Amino acid sequence: MLVDWICLGLMAALVVDVFLGVFSRYVLHATFQWYDEVARLCFVWMVFLGAATAVRRGAHFRLHLLIDRFGRRARRATDLAVGLLVVGFGAVLVAGGIALWPVGGALMILFSIPQLWRLVAGRR
Repeated sequence: MLVDWICLGLMAALVVDVFLGVFSRYVLHATFQWYDEVARLCFVWMVFLGAATAVRRGAHFRLHLLIDRFGRRARRATDLAVGLLVVGFGAVLVAGGIALWPVGGALMILFSIPQLWRLVAGRR
């Protein structure tokens, strides 16, 4: 699936980025300024996309030692409860993301307007 390939690409980018950061620090004795940010972004995207992939595959951690001892109906109820918890957690992530996204975008627009105005007015 496409998400799997994106995770693979992010992992490759993360490995190359961290290698370049270590190389620049210890061999060139001058650290690249950007490698830490790139590594952080790759890691965060990889975590969330990987979590979604794990949900799709049903590979999230469960207490099999306990759940496998339940009867068929109790196991089904537990699986249903876990599924609902995952959906609820996903909804919290989406709501938080929507709340943050317009604020960041609105601030970018707000902060860009004075810079654009100075450029248009010829003061810069």
